[in-house]
Amino acid sequence: MTPAPAAGQYRERSQEVPVQRMVVINLPVRDLPASADFYRALGFAVDEDFCETEAVSVRVAPGVVVMLLSRERFAAFLGPDGLRGRPPTPALTSLAAGSRAEVDDVVDAALRHGGSPRAFVAEGALYGRSFADPDGHVWELICVPDGAPVP
Repeated sequence: MTPAPAAGQYRERSQEVPVQRMVVINLPVRDLPASADFYRALGFAVDEDFCETEAVSVRVAPGVVVMLLSRERFAAFLGPDGLRGRPPTPALTSLAAGSRAEVDDVVDAALRHGGSPRAFVAEGALYGRSFADPDGHVWELICVPDGAPVP
């Protein structure tokens, strides 16, 4: 019997080698170069190997990638009707930070580079702040003090 894969890994049925999971968040944007510059200003790396005319790949954490897509490219993934007649799909994306200072640094950079502040709902010892990027995608950065229970 083959042992179960470690947390964060999965095994395809036809494979014996575990594959590391990855989260890819696809976001439609109005202006790809401006959006790429915004995320660079937050300290995230653009992965040029996975960029093309209508897509920019931004690595926000190990195993977490944001694909900035032109609105047309994003709509193509939704099927023949694209974005027509569909309400926006709201999402709130949260990232863990290593410290309160990192939360503040990233959010302050977002606000300096065209982001807008958003309300953050604190829970217990959790520290966080929220912002929307220039396209209105809402992000929150959170920090949980060592030893505090994770919500």
